[in-house]
Amino acid sequence: MLNALAHFERAKPHLSGDVEARAQALQQAELLGLPTRRVEAWHYTDLPRLLNRASSPSGALTGNDFSALKPHYLVFENGQLSTDAAQLSAEFVAPEADLSADAMTLYNHALAENGVTLNFDNSPETIVVIETKGSETQHFMHRVKLGAGVKATVVDDHAALGYSNVIWHVELAADAQLTLVHIQQSGQYVGHCTANLAANAQFKQMTLLTGGDVARHATHVKLQQAGAKADLHSAILGRAVSHNDVTYTIEHQAADTHSHTTSHQALADAARGVFQGKVIVQRDAQRVDAQMQARAMMLSSEAEINAKPELEIYADDVACAHGTAIGEIDADALFFLRARGIDEASARQLLITGFVEQLLTHCDDKALADVLRRHIEQKISALTLTKLEADHAV
Repeated sequence: MLNALAHFERAKPHLSGDVEARAQALQQAELLGLPTRRVEAWHYTDLPRLLNRASSPSGALTGNDFSALKPHYLVFENGQLSTDAAQLSAEFVAPEADLSADAMTLYNHALAENGVTLNFDNSPETIVVIETKGSETQHFMHRVKLGAGVKATVVDDHAALGYSNVIWHVELAADAQLTLVHIQQSGQYVGHCTANLAANAQFKQMTLLTGGDVARHATHVKLQQAGAKADLHSAILGRAVSHNDVTYTIEHQAADTHSHTTSHQALADAARGVFQGKVIVQRDAQRVDAQMQARAMMLSSEAEINAKPELEIYADDVACAHGTAIGEIDADALFFLRARGIDEASARQLLITGFVEQLLTHCDDKALADVLRRHIEQKISALTLTKLEADHAV
């Protein structure tokens, strides 16, 4: 990634679309450079420093078993589509370069070699799982478009070890409902999702970060017509020196729209967490209900959390609120469990699991929630075991 020009020259013979426009996008991206703390939206994520440091261990990868849901599978390995569910229209559409975009979008427009385009006019019979693996640098552009009244669930299961730059474009027609689940457990991931919602459309995004060196998941939702609703929820389990950034911008452009945002971060070792959430209510967007809550559980004195919730309101008939709570693991709750014969590792695991699994209260699909629950429990079990081993070694 850091030598984007060399990467472009290697990939150039295989790039689709207007290659000259891609070259111009890359030139503009190089002129802007990777975002640093001087860019307000990246104030807590200095990308050049993070990408240049030595990678932290991700721990053992967890294989997520979605078989109970009988999903459509799309598997990308080192940027190439290796497994394709034939019944899907998964053709990659090359991006159109926008020279006014930010640096990371420009890099994606210049270098994206693959991605999925899902256009559903009818509700699919089952969920779509997009699995990403491999160790090489990868650039993807995914598009999801739902017609009127269509319901769909898409899972982004990210277990790639290298660097990935991923863009998601979501378009929801009237009364459409999309659930988009992101799971990251390894690698360096920089992702940006834009979602445009028509009348009564519902967009639910659940982001689960349980490993990897760098994670930056940004989402910009535009509620464009009355009745549109956005639910954005994230849970983070940070360890070692991992850096996990969840950034949301929710723009209420129409009256009678709703948004609900939550974040739960459990940070161990010297992990760093970032939550940025901004709700914008435009002047004519009356009767808006927007709620935002961010919570962090600090499992180490060296862990760090940066939380920045914002409200930018230009209408007067609204119900908007935000709150942030940060603290250590509850000593009284830990004592309560220990007093009832539960060993320390199990007690800590129960409390951390209960905190992180609050994400699952927003999952309507029980089978999908069970997959996410097993993933969380395995990651927390490994974390608490490592913590106890370190304590006994001191």
